[in-house]
Amino acid sequence: MTGETTLAEAGKDQLLQWLINKLRKSGFDIRRNFIVEIGGISHTVDVLAVLNPLAGVEVRLAFIVSNSDIGPGDVEKYFTWKYEGGFDKVIIITNGRVSVEAFELAKRFGVDIVRAGRDVEVRYADLVGSYSVLHVHPLIDKNEALSMFERLSRGFLKKKKELISMLLIYVPFIEFDVEIRLFGEEAEEIRRLKMTFDGVRGAIVTEEGGTPLLKKERGSYAEFSDPALDVLRIIVRDGYKTVNEIAMELKLGEGKIRSIANYLLMKELADVYQDIIELRKSLFDNAFSIVDFLKEKNVEIHENEPESGHDQFVIFPRVNMERLIEFLEIFSRSINSLKVVYYPFYIGFMRENTGTLKITVIDALNGEENSSLIWALSEVEDIIERKALIRK
Repeated sequence: MTGETTLAEAGKDQLLQWLINKLRKSGFDIRRNFIVEIGGISHTVDVLAVLNPLAGVEVRLAFIVSNSDIGPGDVEKYFTWKYEGGFDKVIIITNGRVSVEAFELAKRFGVDIVRAGRDVEVRYADLVGSYSVLHVHPLIDKNEALSMFERLSRGFLKKKKELISMLLIYVPFIEFDVEIRLFGEEAEEIRRLKMTFDGVRGAIVTEEGGTPLLKKERGSYAEFSDPALDVLRIIVRDGYKTVNEIAMELKLGEGKIRSIANYLLMKELADVYQDIIELRKSLFDNAFSIVDFLKEKNVEIHENEPESGHDQFVIFPRVNMERLIEFLEIFSRSINSLKVVYYPFYIGFMRENTGTLKITVIDALNGEENSSLIWALSEVEDIIERKALIRK
């Protein structure tokens, strides 16, 4: 077995263990390596998850975890497994690529396909007029970045921190070109603008000090509940409503509506005046294009995803893209394009005198420190820590 195969299998085992833990917490009974007999030939399902929600009712989910690319032939094979095994659903989780034909066939056959952390181009390429994946290379080399981290680790009088590892990472930013539809007192207002979100947690991205800035204080725009989106639709439609009017329309309690109103207030989507919830339009003052930002820097922009390696790591989009698109569609007449842009940063792990490990992030294009990114990277800190290139 080659070293590469060993790494792939280790990744598969880790994913399976995470999946099993999630399923068990949801009440499923788990069977590993379940055998399906088809035409006298045995096939192995990685995980069979069984749930008995009611007496006499059994739900059977079959999971196949793969490191390979998925084509139409694979979908047909797993559909046969679904039929012969009596499964309610077959879910394929792959680290490989999925052809558009395979994805479309899977939808017709009732087979689910998930690309681990990177299913954006399969699911959303046909939702907008234009879709592209781009990346840029760092302008600061690793030795220069190492010197920067060394300087940041020192205090005024003595060394305050110790740099123990460093890694070049590519962070996904998601840019939407949208036509925003806002209703005024007399007429509908249409504004075409570009909005950028980070692809790890879904925060709005702007620019400050020559580096992308995450508006982390507003949280994620990809984690709205269904009732919150329903309330937002109403105030976008009408401009403002009373709590009682919204509660009656949605058949929800007034307490629930007030809670949602406070949530929208925190997101800077609404203002609340006693019992009145009014749409706030200032969100779109944060229009920002990560692509135009890079063009202004005269950085060469490359198509497709960057490559991972032993000293660099690509973080693929992890946000709930469907929910993010649903949020934007509330305001939009159309979504004209969607771009996933992989932006390079150096991340340094600093050990303080107390032994605490702290993360420092440097923009790999201009060397500016970017502390706003740490909030998003906390979602994947365990992964990037394992990938980090040890320097000392």
